[in-house]
Amino acid sequence: MAKSISIFAALFLFYGIGNAQNQSISPQSINSAGTKMSQTNGSLTFTVGELVVLSQTDNDGNTLGGGFSAGATLTTLNVSTPNKNVLIVNVFPNPTAELVNVQINHSTIDQVFISISDIQGKEVYNGKYAGISNTIGINTASYPTGNYTLSLKDKNNQVLGTYKIIKR
Repeated sequence: MAKSISIFAALFLFYGIGNAQNQSISPQSINSAGTKMSQTNGSLTFTVGELVVLSQTDNDGNTLGGGFSAGATLTTLNVSTPNKNVLIVNVFPNPTAELVNVQINHSTIDQVFISISDIQGKEVYNGKYAGISNTIGINTASYPTGNYTLSLKDKNNQVLGTYKIIKR
């Protein structure tokens, strides 16, 4: 009988130590948070939250997940505005699918040079236009989806204005 009690005690002790790592967890929620800040020339949006990349489930069906996800979006439609005494410009529509318009409402310069560069800085378009009040249409249908920078320069290569173009 003493032998059976010591075997039982050994089994109990082994079973108790073997299951010491099994923990009971209760369901909980960790929610994400974020904010959006806007000005006339752009906005900044960011969120911080949980993305489950590893999960553990106990015997009662409770699941514990762990991981991290952080994101940020920065949208700027007007990077630098031309001096209104020299040039008044409106760039639209933005985002665009096929045609982006550069509307010159007032200009005191003879010529306007327009260039469009992709996100890596590679120039994908350039053109020279008279600095008169008109609307210039630039076909972007063949451009891949993404962000581009449209720059306006004078004949001395001085940057007059820079705009972010979003191609859909």
